[in-house]
Amino acid sequence: TASAGEVKVEYKDYKKFTDMKPANEPRGSYEKRTMANFDKIFADLAKRLPEGYSWNIVVTDIDLAGDVNHMYTQTGQQIRVIKEVFIPRINFSYTLSDKNKAVVAEEKDLKLKDMGVMTRSSANRADGPLAYEREMLERWFKDAIEPTLVSQ
Repeated sequence: TASAGEVKVEYKDYKKFTDMKPANEPRGSYEKRTMANFDKIFADLAKRLPEGYSWNIVVTDIDLAGDVNHMYTQTGQQIRVIKEVFIPRINFSYTLSDKNKAVVAEEKDLKLKDMGVMTRSSANRADGPLAYEREMLERWFKDAIEPTLVSQ
């Protein structure tokens, strides 16, 4: 199938998200950069959709992998510490429609989390921004969305 799906992502009340805290930069610019990185993840996944499909996503909460803490440095600077107790989570709703605008997949209030974030070898590489969150979303897409596309 051709890959030309479109995606639209909305962040609802992002100022209230559980954890989108910067370590050492202004909060506003960090939030914008983080949402742009999530936009990129969803856009990359949408490339795997058939031509003419549209995917509308409303993100309602984000809890990034790790925790921002100043206790791990001698200088008191805050850093994001990745440990298995600080797993990535994202809550969102989505609607996936085919080229005729018929809904082929939909879920309200999906709560996605990765309890095994530190045990997966590919996640431990931490390649690029939001590597743990990307891994979690890619796995979910493969398990939840791609089987729906095959049945179409």
